[in-house]
Amino acid sequence: MTTKNQPTETKGLNGASIALARGGIHSPQTTLNGEVHNWYRLRFGYPDHLVAELLDEFKIQAGESLLDPFCGSGTSLVECMKKGIHSVGVDANPSSFFAATVKTSWFLRPETIMGLVDEVESSLPRYSSRLSSLRADPTYLYLKAAGMIDRGWINPGPLRQAIALKQCISGLQTSKPHKRALLLALIAEVVDGASNIKFGPELYCGPRRKQCNVLAGFIDRVATMALDLSIVRNIKPHGAAEVIVGDSRTYDFVPSNYKGRFSAVICSPPYPAEHDYTRNARLELAFLEAVTDRDTLREIKKTMIRSHTKGIYKGDRDAAFVAGNKTIQRLTKQLETISSKKKYGFARLYPRVFQEYFGGMKRHLVNVKKFLRADSRCAYVVGDQASYLGVHIPTAKILVELAEQAGFNVLGIRKWRTRWASVTARPMDENIVLLQKRN
Repeated sequence: MTTKNQPTETKGLNGASIALARGGIHSPQTTLNGEVHNWYRLRFGYPDHLVAELLDEFKIQAGESLLDPFCGSGTSLVECMKKGIHSVGVDANPSSFFAATVKTSWFLRPETIMGLVDEVESSLPRYSSRLSSLRADPTYLYLKAAGMIDRGWINPGPLRQAIALKQCISGLQTSKPHKRALLLALIAEVVDGASNIKFGPELYCGPRRKQCNVLAGFIDRVATMALDLSIVRNIKPHGAAEVIVGDSRTYDFVPSNYKGRFSAVICSPPYPAEHDYTRNARLELAFLEAVTDRDTLREIKKTMIRSHTKGIYKGDRDAAFVAGNKTIQRLTKQLETISSKKKYGFARLYPRVFQEYFGGMKRHLVNVKKFLRADSRCAYVVGDQASYLGVHIPTAKILVELAEQAGFNVLGIRKWRTRWASVTARPMDENIVLLQKRN
């Protein structure tokens, strides 16, 4: 196995000979075993080594099953596969579901993927020349209508290259899983290599890129995929993984035969912050054609834990699940007092967002318990917040109170790290809430 800094030339992949550099144009590896993880990463995901440490601590053995109810791009699932542990991941965001699905598709053949890259490179000029087709593409139409092109999310030149690549991939005569892998590589290149977006921590548009070769970046990422697949296919036996798109508050979509199946839960749910998780994935959703207008975006948001003012709807009723919690009611009154003095309208939504968030988490805890084995252990990585009018929200402490009410024993709250909150200009703790299902 090569290290992240050692270039390797891989030959014989359907005639391709490509210099592979672990890292290449990507950011340096920050993972314990970086294979597969860096195909696509969420800005708010946790590192693989944290998952590996928790799996060891919980003594989860090969052949057992883990549930990640907020799986993001599949970090927990990939680590479970490497350890021979079966896993199921759930996420409401279609772009996360897509990424996690591709990253757990270890049956993909590296030779096939590299052969498809040759086909893409040779046929791309034909797609690039069809300007009318590019401007009629659903991705282009949404980005244009939403004002994202005018606001500088991505320049017209790189966008045309990326859409031509998308159409080229769609036209390949190959299986859907192989097309999905190529599309994930393209999306990762669009976000990290071709667009102007930055994260700090909220998404914003940085300086416009003067030059951008989307094809070259795409080829580099596919080559990394092929190399990683050639490595992980030798892990035997590896765990089976399944990814489900759905609302982790209800679990109506999970098959009934999953009840009592899981030995552990490891996850990081959304934090109670004024943060729109669909905004950070908007380019991804556009290229997947999962969002084509406001209505399709709204339907996705409705399946998510409420955490921000742009994600609150008239029919939301999760707050009723925490009406009797004294800590939540005390903080709600504090938020109401402060928000009543604010002139901007969305400030008055903060008390409701706060209650809806924890009400949604209470619903999740009540419903997830039925799928856990007796004495199964759970780890929830959460962060304290002060995004709602500067009021300190002790997320871990409140989650512990709700978990006890939902039928869990609390094993403790462990500080994971401290981060600097730029909005409030003060440090905030991120903790691991450790729970055990009560018999």
